[in-house]
Amino acid sequence: MVNSYQVVLLYMIINYLMLFIVSIMCHGALAVKPDSFSKAKHVVYQIFSTNPKTLYCGCRFDSKHQVDLNSCHMNSAIDKKRAHKVEIEHILAADMLGHNLNCWQNNICERHGKPYKGRKCCEKMDGKFRQIESELYNLWPAVGLVNIARSNYSYGVVDSDDKFYGCDFKINKVTHEVEPSKKVKGIVARATLFMSDKYHIPLSKNKRQLYLSWNKAFPPSKWEKEWALKVATIEGYSNPYILVE
Repeated sequence: MVNSYQVVLLYMIINYLMLFIVSIMCHGALAVKPDSFSKAKHVVYQIFSTNPKTLYCGCRFDSKHQVDLNSCHMNSAIDKKRAHKVEIEHILAADMLGHNLNCWQNNICERHGKPYKGRKCCEKMDGKFRQIESELYNLWPAVGLVNIARSNYSYGVVDSDDKFYGCDFKINKVTHEVEPSKKVKGIVARATLFMSDKYHIPLSKNKRQLYLSWNKAFPPSKWEKEWALKVATIEGYSNPYILVE
């Protein structure tokens, strides 16, 4: 007679096999967990090779990371150089990941005799920061022009109907907030909540409530679940906000 322990064990084995099979189908082999942002970027492109679309605007891109602006109604940005290139976006901004660290705030690094601080210093000096910065659950491809416009702004509600060069992405430079489309709100909410929980990054009560509401209102798409399975095979753990059936 099968007991509850055996049922749980069987479920765990089946789940692992699913992760393994998905990884083999999508990658040909298990990718190595990245230990730096530069390595993580290569893994992200590998993961998205089966669905090459950017986060905020849904623009398609090719193997050379060139954006097809026609695919996402962003033709009005055709004269903007950075609009044609994909960049890897930290959903929870890199500034939020490290701004409280000593290496971010103080000149403890030196280059050519000149002291410096900030992100580059933390990448050099702080292994924990490198781990957080390369967390795959927080990384998606984005149009470079949108990435730089987003800056380190947090996600929120923006009272505007303006689009960003045809992309449903609203920016409030006064409150330093951006509001993505409904298709994207769930994705950024789940990533932000995960990063906050796993790495103890504080969120205000209002922001957490907003992201929890987005998570509930905009559940994971089929692709987000597939993406989460791929990431889980590499990172070795899941994002509990993305329930994979």
